[in-house]
Amino acid sequence: MDLTISRGLKSVLNSLGYPFNSTSGALNTNIIDKNLNTKWTKDSLCYDVLDKEATDKQILACSDVSNFYQFVPPYFAALSSTNGLQAIERLASYEQLIGPIKMGTFREGDNFRIHISYLKDYCKNSRFSLLVDQISLVSLIRTGTNKKIKPISIGCQYTYGPEITEYIGIKPQKSLDNYLVFNQQNLLEPFSTQNDIIWDLMEPGLKQDIIDLDGEHSFSKLVQNILFKLIAGGNFQLQDVANAIGVSSRTAQRWLKSEGTNFEAQLRTVRKILALNLLQDITLSTAEVSFLIGFKDVTSFYKSFKKWTGMTALNYRRQLILKNDLM
Repeated sequence: MDLTISRGLKSVLNSLGYPFNSTSGALNTNIIDKNLNTKWTKDSLCYDVLDKEATDKQILACSDVSNFYQFVPPYFAALSSTNGLQAIERLASYEQLIGPIKMGTFREGDNFRIHISYLKDYCKNSRFSLLVDQISLVSLIRTGTNKKIKPISIGCQYTYGPEITEYIGIKPQKSLDNYLVFNQQNLLEPFSTQNDIIWDLMEPGLKQDIIDLDGEHSFSKLVQNILFKLIAGGNFQLQDVANAIGVSSRTAQRWLKSEGTNFEAQLRTVRKILALNLLQDITLSTAEVSFLIGFKDVTSFYKSFKKWTGMTALNYRRQLILKNDLM
């Protein structure tokens, strides 16, 4: 795939919940932006390209939860769960923050069925979107339990390919329904990634995001998705975000204001999410975490973290270490 990456494609990947910098290396794909404008209304054309160009190996790479969970709050919250059953229920509650996805869950005797549907036609007709969403669920359970748990049944209208079938571990079924079925006992396996501290800090924000989403406050979510991508590169000012969207800074501010927010509030939200995650990595010093989320000095980071959480970064990290020692 020797084409060039369009901003439209980047928007699609971000709408799936995956930061573009993480997936671009896996996809290694570029699409010349001749026919696609910078508005997300052209996402359906991007899905067409992904369906035609992405290999099964690349789909598996995009579905690996370990590659993207720290940038995607619903998956981050799911991995903080007690077990797979709670993780799936949390993800079903907040999946709509990632994209136009609906997850239905049903108990069937000793089994647990997950049904995936979409609110927009371009997702309904996309093999890439559906397989990534299904495989990500398998990856979520395996990442949380550190066990190669297999679904007992999986199916959709598309072909899975030998690499994907090998990863799943069972033969997929041809079906008009998009579903996975797990044994409930497997979903009750404890998660080594359980983290009640993270969940307590994230839950209020996720609930507010759902309220905002119901009010169709979509532009602020787009800004957040772009900030997740730009912060790592160091260029994440309002003008950088506006350029990535394809509007002027004044227009971006006006649209944010119409949703009762502003750029500074969105930046704080993204920095807080990243800080809560990165501080879990004991190989990173607080100074390094501060740098990674765009603070010029660690003192400013300490003050901000205290405002965000009500505790110091040091106490937060100590609680995480103590919790891990008790597990």
